[in-house]
Amino acid sequence: MPFKKQNAKLNTTKFLIAKYYFFGLIFLFIFYAFIGEIPSWYTIERDWIEWITTIISIPIIGMLTSKYLTKNIGKEKQNYFGISFLALFASWILILYFKALIIGIISSFEFGRIRILESLAGYSIYQLWIYGMFGIIHGIVGGYFLSKELKNNEKKTAHNNV
Repeated sequence: MPFKKQNAKLNTTKFLIAKYYFFGLIFLFIFYAFIGEIPSWYTIERDWIEWITTIISIPIIGMLTSKYLTKNIGKEKQNYFGISFLALFASWILILYFKALIIGIISSFEFGRIRILESLAGYSIYQLWIYGMFGIIHGIVGGYFLSKELKNNEKKTAHNNV
């Protein structure tokens, strides 16, 4: 029985994370449209490795985040907003470094010398502030609503178990 309860909790958390990641992607698209920086096909074609890496990393980071939330939800006297904010903010930073790591590995093969640290340093210098801003905004707005849903879900689960 505890396994079923844990599995149901994980599935609910995965759905909530997917929902708030989708909202984050919509926010990102609207932000890019607002500042007039929607990428052209040429940009996507030129940086196709970064785009594919980002698309692949989002579900991987989402699964890690849902496991983190499932593990940390249910402890007594917890701060739902803090956990939600941390999960959404950290996911943006993890996506950035996942992308930097993959680009560094591919560059190492391409140029014949190890360029992983150069890639991590370059992404940290030039893109960490952008991903950090998006992470903070998504963490505050999405974390507020995610914490409300997690709290309501926890109450429903506790009510159904009594």
